[in-house]
Amino acid sequence: MTSRNSSSGLPRRRNGKQQACEPCRIAKIACDHALPVCDRCKRRKVSGKCVYLEAPMTRPSAQARDSSSTTAASRHRVSTALSSNTAAPLPSNSALASPSSTSPRSARGSLQSPAQPGNTTETSSSGRPPAKSGSSGSFFGPTSFSAVFMENRENFATGDNEMHVSNENANTPLPSESLQSQTFLLLSGSCSDGGNARVALGAKVLRALPDKNTCNFLLERYYEKCHESAFLKHSAVSCAASVWTTFGSSLKEPRKREGLEHVSGILFKNSTTALQEPSGPDDYTKWLESFSGENLRWESLGIVFACIAGAVLSMSERDAFFTAQKGGRRDRISFAMDIKDCVQACVTLSNYNDLINTLMIALLAKNVTLQTIISGDTSLVVWRQLGDLVSASTALGLHRQTDAKQPISFLTELRKRLFVKVFCFDKGAATLTGRPPALSYRYTRFQEPLDLSDDVITRGGEELAEAISKLDSNGWNTGGHIYRATVARTDLRLGIVLGEILELVLGHAQDCTEEQIRCLLERLDKNYSDFPSFLQFSLSDPRIRTYSDSHFWKTMTTRLYLLDDRLVLERLAHKRGFADGQSMVDCAREMLEITVMIWVQRDRFASEQHNFDWMLMSWGVPSAGVLCVELLNQLKHPGTPGLRIPRSEVVQNLSLVIGFLEWVRPPAGNYQICVRMKLIIKRILDRVLDPSPPSSQSTAIPAASQRFTSDSTAFTEAAAGQNFELPVSGVMGPLDTTVPQPPPAAFDSGNDEYGLDNLDWLNSVDWSRGPLIDLGDWDYSTMDGNNPF
Repeated sequence: MTSRNSSSGLPRRRNGKQQACEPCRIAKIACDHALPVCDRCKRRKVSGKCVYLEAPMTRPSAQARDSSSTTAASRHRVSTALSSNTAAPLPSNSALASPSSTSPRSARGSLQSPAQPGNTTETSSSGRPPAKSGSSGSFFGPTSFSAVFMENRENFATGDNEMHVSNENANTPLPSESLQSQTFLLLSGSCSDGGNARVALGAKVLRALPDKNTCNFLLERYYEKCHESAFLKHSAVSCAASVWTTFGSSLKEPRKREGLEHVSGILFKNSTTALQEPSGPDDYTKWLESFSGENLRWESLGIVFACIAGAVLSMSERDAFFTAQKGGRRDRISFAMDIKDCVQACVTLSNYNDLINTLMIALLAKNVTLQTIISGDTSLVVWRQLGDLVSASTALGLHRQTDAKQPISFLTELRKRLFVKVFCFDKGAATLTGRPPALSYRYTRFQEPLDLSDDVITRGGEELAEAISKLDSNGWNTGGHIYRATVARTDLRLGIVLGEILELVLGHAQDCTEEQIRCLLERLDKNYSDFPSFLQFSLSDPRIRTYSDSHFWKTMTTRLYLLDDRLVLERLAHKRGFADGQSMVDCAREMLEITVMIWVQRDRFASEQHNFDWMLMSWGVPSAGVLCVELLNQLKHPGTPGLRIPRSEVVQNLSLVIGFLEWVRPPAGNYQICVRMKLIIKRILDRVLDPSPPSSQSTAIPAASQRFTSDSTAFTEAAAGQNFELPVSGVMGPLDTTVPQPPPAAFDSGNDEYGLDNLDWLNSVDWSRGPLIDLGDWDYSTMDGNNPF
């Protein structure tokens, strides 16, 4: 019996509870699970026998019994990593833990399990497996990225043939031990040397902080390149600078345990006191000093770590910066995951004091944004962390900022912007997954943030009053600038309408009327048309050619948010029979064209490329799905008057979106879903472009060419050749499978049974996990031509 917990981490039983040590288990007495030796074994002076086995009641196989190393491997002892003074990366929290992005809606020494036989998980240079999206048992509703295909599945299925969706996969790699589980173990007891476990964990976090030069470089990049929607950029940079000014002697290399624990103790002492936040217009300096320098807290240090992680993620994997790093930090995603673990540790250490403040909300918001980038937007970890963020923001009362008499200050404006991020993040996550949002506009009292720059609100005084007087009657700036507050205002106005849209789509069908849908469509269009002219975006507008890259990006993404909301409503109207679907197709066409433009012009948006996989899921896949289904309908009914769709334009853009999906690399959190969607869209496009290849011309594919690669066309050749016994591990990462062989006449349109209606291959797709396609259970009966949406 070989333990799956490689070198540390407490094994758990099937019910999720922690495993007792062997002496306590055999004696059937309670174990306190302390590390490295439980207290009961210490008192009984049997420390040498205090070991934790993963499955003590499981009989080893014959091969294992014959192995001389089995006993030593199975009786591994869980030990704490805090006794070492050497720098070690923190364990990954991507599996179980309680992410810098373009908008509030987007929300983006490790302990690694040994590889299982047959597991082809791609690993980074540090040996850490990239986190993947798609958790077992996840629910995806009618607005999710795959909803178009799911609804298409039901319309193409006939008789008793139903799509089989399974979230189970035997090849799923075992997750690494989470940092959260380790920190809870540490918080439950003391260190082996009698020290405070929380202080020791804090010292380990401080040890993971990059050196001063690296920090300064990354924070400079963060300030210049990264989009910030949860905090004030110069506040984070000033806080980071105070760390080195105040504690530089303890953080200089080589870092000593005593110095780190001294700093950790100071942070704990500061964090146990409620943060007093001065809120006057001229109190910015006092506010900044209350959580930096000698008053540094775990919340503020966590924000610094989050800014560093965002800067790392905004860089290219081939950036020369990484060649100068040591160990696993030569790899971009491993570096980011190490720093993200520190962010999570700061959240855990802050939660211990059971205090809430504006800093904590900002830290939670940045943490969940980083988690989406690393784990993927459909990860259950992200969903749980989003729940923590919403709960904390309402506990602080950010949802009811109704005191209009309160003077305008940096803190009031920061809180407005912060809640806009939380509210819109919640709506974006609900739309992407099709699950109910946690916040409702009905229980929220909004105050739009003023369209002012960060510099103005922090300076206060006469400069703030003068800037306010220059705003137009609707609160927009008149200089044509796009500040952080400008983006927050556009997101809030669209997000409130999106909340009402989700009520219709996710609520009871009988409560949805044509009048409600028409009214919401009009409100969306009016909100967008009411934006200042410098926020408008249209591909036919020649002004966009003069926009700077930053201006172009912000106006383009705002337009995509509008189209995304509109497409949800258009699909609902078409499904209910309130519209013929032409406006839905037109909306999907524009949405897809802008999405592929992001990839075509990706060199302009290099610092945003870590968000591209999320953009594909949010905008590329839903719009491509609508157009794919319409192309298939036209293919089936060529002589029937249908919707107006420029076939050449759509086919070209679908081909580009396939290339976009293939461009996504394995470290991306949504990589598995992108690979799966690429195969689905490619398969549909093959059917559209080559609907009836003669079956007599098909030939078997040589075994040597039956493996998918990033630059091959094996899937198309397989479709034409009718040989589907293709191992897909070349692009699937850990989710290897083999595609079975369909009937010989599957692609012969002259066959009544296997004609153009054999689209039930969609019935085999697992829409919530990796790229699994089972073509063995196709049903080639006649396709139902009713509304596929």
